[in-house]
Amino acid sequence: MILFPLPFLTAFFLVVVLLHLTHYVEHGLPRLVLLTTAAYAIHAVLMGLHWGFDIIPAAIVASFALALPALTWLTLYELSGQQARHLRLKVGFGIGAAIALLNAAFLVGFTPIVDSLGILLYTGFGGHLLWTGLRGDIQWLSKRPLYAVVSMQRAYVITGGLLLISAAVDASVAVDVKLNNSQISSALVAYSNLTLLFILMVVFFRTRSRPAAQTGKPSIPAPPYDPRRTPQAAAPAAHDPAEPDAQQILERLNAEMDQNHLYRSENLSLSQIASRIRAPARQVSSAVNSLCAMNVPQYVNTFRIRDACRMLEETDIPITGIVFEVGFTTKSNFNREFQRVTGLSPSAWREKARQHESDTEAEGEKSDYPSTKGKVA
Repeated sequence: MILFPLPFLTAFFLVVVLLHLTHYVEHGLPRLVLLTTAAYAIHAVLMGLHWGFDIIPAAIVASFALALPALTWLTLYELSGQQARHLRLKVGFGIGAAIALLNAAFLVGFTPIVDSLGILLYTGFGGHLLWTGLRGDIQWLSKRPLYAVVSMQRAYVITGGLLLISAAVDASVAVDVKLNNSQISSALVAYSNLTLLFILMVVFFRTRSRPAAQTGKPSIPAPPYDPRRTPQAAAPAAHDPAEPDAQQILERLNAEMDQNHLYRSENLSLSQIASRIRAPARQVSSAVNSLCAMNVPQYVNTFRIRDACRMLEETDIPITGIVFEVGFTTKSNFNREFQRVTGLSPSAWREKARQHESDTEAEGEKSDYPSTKGKVA
């Protein structure tokens, strides 16, 4: 049937995507992204073999399926900078226990657990991603392949929605197997694969259409707010003249950051910032959100990263020293924010800046030699 090759086509395209993503690893793309993509490709192959040719046991297909929502959830959390090692261990342990329970249920023939586990995990992880995307202020950790395609929040919502749809498909297949002897299960699996394939093609070709990364000296990040390039926010209907508007607040805040290096203060809080520029904390937060399209911690960290870039290029201070010099309290937070702002790790940024400087000096020395072209000996 024409429906059966679809999982294999999905797997083939996932392999193409996987090969494409490997080019971004050196720019900070977590290897967990590659692992998750590979897991989806393997699962697609297993699905095709199981539903098309009935040569793969259902327990193996179901075990792989149980790991996918957790891997997807962990991947998005790591891409948004919210990942922690202890969280990975807890989720990994939980999924391992679920797979063990699933296989035990297959051995004893207790199918209600087999069906319920997958639906429960897809619903749980999908629902949490959807809830986080709808309520949270989250950003891509760095300029990685997807940042130009979709916002981080929308990626959470879309992915959560797809996991919930997968849970609905699994529930439909379970009902069909029990009541109709799998009359439409193959079609349901095929159409779900077709939907996934379409989404992959859209994402892949949109990332491929992005301009290639420029070579040469890495640029120091621009200030998060510039009145000359940022649209004016709409003025509120009833504004108290005694209170500063959003633009005035940002101008004061920028001055404190640029001139007085307020961002170098460790554990800088919103209340401290508001007290320094003599504005209500609520208005400071609102001004940063509306004019800079980021939250206050991201705004402060952008100035810290700009300063760190300058130090990495102009000094030989170790990265560990720069971390505390610019106001960060932990190296892990510094590395995470550095990649979010620049798309590179601190060491890669310094290496690229030094390499550009070395190449420039070499070109200058070469140009100092007089040309002998056209001269007669």
